[in-house]
Amino acid sequence: MKINEALKKERLAQHKTQVRWIKDINMSVSHYSEIESGYVRNGVSSDIDSEDLILLLKSNHVNINDFFDLVQDSYIVSESTTVAQQLFEELYIAFTNKDYKKADKIKKEIVQMPNIPKSLRYCASLITADLKDNMLSLDQKVKDEIDRYIYQSNDWVNDNEALIIFGNSIPVLNKENLVMRMGQLLRRYKDINEFPKNIKIRISTICMNYLYDAILNRKIDKHIEECFKLINELPADDVFGLKNIIARYLSDVYNGKETYSEELRSIFIRSGMKNIADHLFI
Repeated sequence: MKINEALKKERLAQHKTQVRWIKDINMSVSHYSEIESGYVRNGVSSDIDSEDLILLLKSNHVNINDFFDLVQDSYIVSESTTVAQQLFEELYIAFTNKDYKKADKIKKEIVQMPNIPKSLRYCASLITADLKDNMLSLDQKVKDEIDRYIYQSNDWVNDNEALIIFGNSIPVLNKENLVMRMGQLLRRYKDINEFPKNIKIRISTICMNYLYDAILNRKIDKHIEECFKLINELPADDVFGLKNIIARYLSDVYNGKETYSEELRSIFIRSGMKNIADHLFI
């Protein structure tokens, strides 16, 4: 039994409406309805964030162990999927540490693997090119492939792989296309707090990437305020707090008020985040 089927089974067993069933989690009824029905958009099923799933089960007094016993046989993780996830994590560690040699080595492993997700292939190309020379060496053919892959559907803003690639390709996208696509994304996720946490993280990360590139590199004015508004509406917690702080700094830069920049740089360095300080304060 799939998770969506098990959720519906448990809800009906308790004679609850969807509104009452999700009252304790931050999710719209329309989104939950899509999850429970197994709605598929652009080849991707609506899903529920793992944290929201646990909170949902707890709030409705569903035994978590029994629930996962019910659904576990429907989810088989292949060896290739596990390897891909591991490589994805190693790639981002290399990116965070600005370790080009490590990233390039991982990229070569990814290229040689069959049946690897395209998103991972493209992310590897983007990350290694960024670490090498700020993407100056990224082949135009790869850029064109990425562009076609992201926008093969008008519904790309709801495609998780497309969102991942878009977020990583911001520095190399044509300015006009970047501005247009960012507008589409912001219209879709205008009411960001109606979406599950994993989507909030993905979209806010894209907004941060856009703000960094638009303000510090390309001097783009379009969609800046909309991105700041989206970030400011996120909870100031341990998940989104750092983004709020960096967005505040970028807002000061954008508005010509860099009064606290040295103080903020010092805080990042003393907190063990010199890589962020070096990346931001240029």
